[in-house]
Amino acid sequence: MPLDLTLSPLYRIDGIEQASLPGLFPAMPPRKSARGREADKLIVFLLLNGNASFSTGEYVQLASRAAVTYYETAGTLTAALRSAAEALNKLLLDRNLSTSGRGQYASGLLSLVALRNSEATILSSGPMHAYFLGTSGSQHLFDSLSGSGLGLGASAPHHFSRVALQPGDRLMICAKISPAWEAALNDSSPASLDATRRRLMNLTTDNVNAVLIQASEGSGAINVIRPEPEPSQTKPSAPNISKPSSAETEPVAEPLSESNPEAHLVQPSAYAIPPEPSEETTVPAPSPEPDILSSLPRLQPLESTPPNAEPPVPAAPVKDSKESAPASPSPRARQAARVIVKAMQAVRQGNERMAKGLQAFLPRLLPGVEESTSFTLPSYVMTVIAIIIPLIVVTIASVVYFRYGRSVQYEEYLVQARNAHAIAVKLTDPVAQRQAWQQELSYLNSAESNNQTGETQAMRQEAQTKLDQLMGITRLQFQPVVNGSLNAQISRMAADENNLYLLDAVHGNVLHLLINSDGFQSDDSFNCGPGTYGNYTVGPLVDILALPTVNSMNAAMMGVDSKGTLLYCGPGKLPQAIPLPPPDTNWGRVKAFALDGDALYVIDPPSRAVWVYIGKSDAFVDRPFFFFGDQVPNIENAIDMAVNSGELFILHADGHLSTCSFSDLQAVPTRCSDPAALTNPFPAYHDTDLFSQTHFTQMMLAPAPDSSLLILDTDNQGIFRFTPLSLELQSQLQPPAGRANSLPSIPASAMTESPNHMLFLALKDEVYFATNSP
Repeated sequence: MPLDLTLSPLYRIDGIEQASLPGLFPAMPPRKSARGREADKLIVFLLLNGNASFSTGEYVQLASRAAVTYYETAGTLTAALRSAAEALNKLLLDRNLSTSGRGQYASGLLSLVALRNSEATILSSGPMHAYFLGTSGSQHLFDSLSGSGLGLGASAPHHFSRVALQPGDRLMICAKISPAWEAALNDSSPASLDATRRRLMNLTTDNVNAVLIQASEGSGAINVIRPEPEPSQTKPSAPNISKPSSAETEPVAEPLSESNPEAHLVQPSAYAIPPEPSEETTVPAPSPEPDILSSLPRLQPLESTPPNAEPPVPAAPVKDSKESAPASPSPRARQAARVIVKAMQAVRQGNERMAKGLQAFLPRLLPGVEESTSFTLPSYVMTVIAIIIPLIVVTIASVVYFRYGRSVQYEEYLVQARNAHAIAVKLTDPVAQRQAWQQELSYLNSAESNNQTGETQAMRQEAQTKLDQLMGITRLQFQPVVNGSLNAQISRMAADENNLYLLDAVHGNVLHLLINSDGFQSDDSFNCGPGTYGNYTVGPLVDILALPTVNSMNAAMMGVDSKGTLLYCGPGKLPQAIPLPPPDTNWGRVKAFALDGDALYVIDPPSRAVWVYIGKSDAFVDRPFFFFGDQVPNIENAIDMAVNSGELFILHADGHLSTCSFSDLQAVPTRCSDPAALTNPFPAYHDTDLFSQTHFTQMMLAPAPDSSLLILDTDNQGIFRFTPLSLELQSQLQPPAGRANSLPSIPASAMTESPNHMLFLALKDEVYFATNSP
């Protein structure tokens, strides 16, 4: 479901509220985005600390640099966010190194919010705080792993958080939390965006620098509300902050143009790029620049100006109120106009010459017309001739090119592919072999763009097979479970030999498909979702799992809502709701659960707790015990879990894994590894960090007798198989490569495997299956 985002800046300096917040930069995907970035919306929020100076235009240039890098980076969403942060870090670090002799420096505090569908992924670098105010409660997203900020070291420290947004949810980002805001930010009661903003601004008189974001149903646009300053407010001077000289002053550039005085709408076209300097030599007098937050010093311009050089010229001339004469066009505009005029004159002269030639030639073809007789063609005939002749020339040239030119290009690329193949078969080093097979596939792609033959197909199959063997990839043929869409956003799946259960993330209910010899059949009578059952009310389900065939509840599957209420469901049966006994600290928000024998494990990330219920006849009536001992890992950003004989696996929003080994012995307490080390035994990856290119979002243990740990790589539509004890990579399960992949090129949203090793993969509202899973 597309969401609109409304951004409301909270920006006050010395008691005066400002209409524009420097460093706040919303961006929509451009037309030519890298693979994986086509549907992402991005919000950049940058703050700068230090004793160097900066301008509002330089804020925009830095923020837009992050957006450009993000949309040019292919691969996983987290990898693109890291690249954007690294680009800013290098820029600020280079600036600090060049100005260190003068004792000037600047560090950046950065928050990047990437929205894909209804899921927001937040990268924080530096002590940036985020508060998620949802319908089910509030959540403080902060971790010391985000470091001190950008520009202080060779790498950019960062921390990832992920939240699922629903219409009406709000998100606030800031670097400094006012003590007066704590109670308001812990209160997630429904309120309008404007009311929340006014409440926060009225609670404190201190300087404020934050942004409030609200999600709403819509088409996926971003609205930025810019409050108008009161007429009585004037911009005070700031004697303790150095202003840039006239040679350093840049015009104030807004990231995106405003469509009305109150807000502007970011259409899904492209992110803004700061305008290039004009070629005019006159420099208009700089307008006074508004003061900024005292905690945010000023940064030097990105491009240093030589001492004797001309001062930089603004991209758009500033209009003096005393001058009534319009600004003269720039030399570039005058040159463009001259080119257009010359082109129009050339076309007109060509038409005149053609008309004269035809008037002299055509009378000779007509019988009974003397050469001296005046012959004039109608103007419409001349117009048609002027159009048809160029079309004929272009058509002939195209036919010649497609018949002969493409054939030549095909032969050239095919020869290069053969050479790469001859090199690959002689190599023994796995890394060199991988690169050679990849090179051959690249040449084959170019050759088949001109002509696809049996030879190219055979060469492609051999090269892809060799490359997959080197990289430990098993290709699976996926087929659609049903034809068409299921009209649901699938977020979780569970399966047994005869049933497939699908959790709809939008409504929190479960869909049921029967598995038989004829294929898959939808069960429209299946009822399992939010509602009131007896004396208990069940909210939207957050996780589901299939139950053993024989159980005391006579149910086929079980779901859980965010408040720890279990819902037992089965085909042709009425659902039964039974709340779990609450723990001593009560529930924060249940995220996932897992069965390990008779024990039920429930993870509550906001409470940093995993609770274990010991079942009695498949019912969980006793109070739980706390899984962790003295060592409690930080699991506030946990998104999934799995359990294998007391060994707990926790998946975090940034994709890293934590493992904990339970022990009830005091001499050997429960121990955790955070982060857990993943091992890649394939030598072909010796020069590549495979796991940094992944986006892990779900995991599960493969059904017995296989004990593999399966982890879903969302962006690449792949599933990684690890050994549970050593976390060593066994293989990757992926659909066919290239054109042979029939799956839509969108991220996968869920996966599961049935006891008979049928693998299911969900892509938003479509589900696919493969029967040859290892």
